[in-house]
Amino acid sequence: MQEVSREKAVFFYSLKIAIGLSLLCILVHLFFLVVPIHKYDWSIYPRDFSQLYGIITGQFIHATWGHLFSNLPPLFVTTLVLFFFYRSIGWSSFSLILTATGFMVFLFGRNYSHIGASGLIYGLISFIFFSGIFRRNVKSIVLMTIMVIMYSGYLAGFFPTEERVSWESHLFGAIAGLWTAFIFRNYRESDEEPIQFEWKGKDRTPKEFYLRRDVFEKTIKERKEEQNIENLQDLQD
Repeated sequence: MQEVSREKAVFFYSLKIAIGLSLLCILVHLFFLVVPIHKYDWSIYPRDFSQLYGIITGQFIHATWGHLFSNLPPLFVTTLVLFFFYRSIGWSSFSLILTATGFMVFLFGRNYSHIGASGLIYGLISFIFFSGIFRRNVKSIVLMTIMVIMYSGYLAGFFPTEERVSWESHLFGAIAGLWTAFIFRNYRESDEEPIQFEWKGKDRTPKEFYLRRDVFEKTIKERKEEQNIENLQDLQD
């Protein structure tokens, strides 16, 4: 019962974070609708150091309600999965993905205002996917499979198909997620056990060898002396 209560508490904690992050994006969008402030002044504008803060702020701003609500469901799901299943590194991973995505867009993106949480979403999906590859345990592989089934269509977002879509955010988000998964690959949760493949297990069958195991550890002289001793013992018997 204590274990169930603990898991329940962690789930609700993760749920609160996912809901809170979604509400933050909604409130930010409402703020720019009500307050006469130009939202693109808070976007990621590559290589404009006077707008460096946009590395963070730009990822919570959306152009339209449609843009916002297209990002909210995957953001909610991936955030919930991250904080529930990777609880010990949840905030570290989230912060690193958020910052690395924004920074790479700032350095290498087109001279265009980049806004929206899609880069962060790609980073979270990538983190969960590559954690399955790096960690190789049942839980992470199941989560990796779920990400493939749910979000395989997102691969199209890596290509510059639409001028007003920040494909750079998608690409650099995925790279940030991969990098973060690699960095934290050895930070195991208490319920994570690596899969032991049968061919890697202990071989219980007796092994036969053509030569004695110490045959290369002795000199020719030592082996001759041992042979002479064995011959003398045979003669005495």
